[in-house]
Amino acid sequence: MIQESIVILLSLLLIVPISWAINNPLIELSSREELAKIAGYGEEKLSTVFLHGTLLCGHTPYPVPGASVAVFCGTSGPGRVRRSSWAKNITNESGEFIIDVPSHLHANIHDPNLCHIQILHLPKDYSLCHRHSFTKRKTFTLTSSNIGVRVYTTPTIYLTSKASSRV
Repeated sequence: MIQESIVILLSLLLIVPISWAINNPLIELSSREELAKIAGYGEEKLSTVFLHGTLLCGHTPYPVPGASVAVFCGTSGPGRVRRSSWAKNITNESGEFIIDVPSHLHANIHDPNLCHIQILHLPKDYSLCHRHSFTKRKTFTLTSSNIGVRVYTTPTIYLTSKASSRV
């Protein structure tokens, strides 16, 4: 019963006649796990998606190294964010970050209504940067795509300094 359901699902997804799927030895002789893998589900990573960006602070922007930056996908709020719905990394000396996006988030990464960047932590040396000044959702732009690897870039993130926000 489960295998028949998967066959029908694969038929619909691949837009091929059901008779082909039912008479296909690949489908008939495959286990449930193998069929799921063929359909693109499972633990094995089929493609790689990176999100690249830069974090700057101040009126004359300077890089913010050592900041923790995350990409969140899905709904969030009290008790609704799951650890599996986000990925994070640390900015380098130039304020740049590259986040390796988990496979289950690949389909949503381009949608600003589903995925957004959040600054999780700033280093002590950069306490004058106001991390809450960055609230606008940014659209990620596909900048590179090559044999299973896609790179998206977010527009540069500018934080205001706390000193300049008081003026």
